[in-house]
Amino acid sequence: MKWFVVLLLALTGIFAGCQLNPVVPERPIRIAFMTNRDGDFEIYIMNRDGSNQTNLTSHEAADGLPVWSVRSNTFVFASNRDQTTMGLYRMGRDGSALSVLVEEVPAIPIPMTWSSTGEWIAFGSGEGADIYLLDPVEGELINLTENPAQDNFEDWSPDGQQILFTSNREGVPALYSMRVEGGVPILLTNPDSGNAAGRWSPLGSKIAFMSDRDQDVDIYLMDVDGTNVVRLTDTPGFDGYPRWSPDGAKIAFLTSRDGNSEIYVMNADGSEQTNLTNSPASEESVQGDFAWSPDGAQIMFHSDRNGDVDIYVMDADGANPMNLSNSPGTDFGSIWVR
Repeated sequence: MKWFVVLLLALTGIFAGCQLNPVVPERPIRIAFMTNRDGDFEIYIMNRDGSNQTNLTSHEAADGLPVWSVRSNTFVFASNRDQTTMGLYRMGRDGSALSVLVEEVPAIPIPMTWSSTGEWIAFGSGEGADIYLLDPVEGELINLTENPAQDNFEDWSPDGQQILFTSNREGVPALYSMRVEGGVPILLTNPDSGNAAGRWSPLGSKIAFMSDRDQDVDIYLMDVDGTNVVRLTDTPGFDGYPRWSPDGAKIAFLTSRDGNSEIYVMNADGSEQTNLTNSPASEESVQGDFAWSPDGAQIMFHSDRNGDVDIYVMDADGANPMNLSNSPGTDFGSIWVR
């Protein structure tokens, strides 16, 4: 279980959103998550309203960090089932058809993210890590970046043909893009400042990211080639982890401007910045692990407002916050499942 503690501490924002997909099956939206309510970490799934919480893995090893592909109706998750190393496993929507994909991963798989095409899972995090592509059918691993610097995966382009990643190969973290077939990465941000948490807009024309280029961490917007940079937030304190709404009209983000970690939302041009969580006595999604629902109606987030970390949802305007998991354990790593 120790490696899951390391993952929790290293967590830099699990991308929990649904990948862009023109054909979506007609089935209810659900939520999968990891929890230690049974003593070790397991993967559970529940209805959108928190009902019918069901254990999918039920194993004495630590299982977690699920990712979901709407195209293949498949989960991939991390586990230390062989007791010595962390591997990646595949299973169906109901926990059936379990099989091992990779017996030992070469880098911390945060965040594992499925491409919109369903062809690849990308991941890469940790000191000296590279970006890896995993074939979720054959279990083949490809080292995409092969660089001695620390490369951290950030996001897929909506068409699944490019990746966005952060690397300190120029000295400080900078954002790069790269074709899925490999090649020379394209530097998108000025390496004179720290830049991270890049997210492609749903239509693929813009990238939102956080940067300390103006002596404070704020959210910026740029074209996909790194040009036309626009500052969206400008307040004392931390503003980061931008998350696009499915229609691209709004950006949710994390901020410390009120003295604690709160989730705000703004229009895509930076206007009308509004506090959604407004919970001054608690910390909300401190690692950026919050996500819009696939239909854009809700935002899922994690909070310790009840004394331990639970999974919450609220309407897109912040109304009707509800504790879904509501257990004495730690519930996090949640994703929308469609």
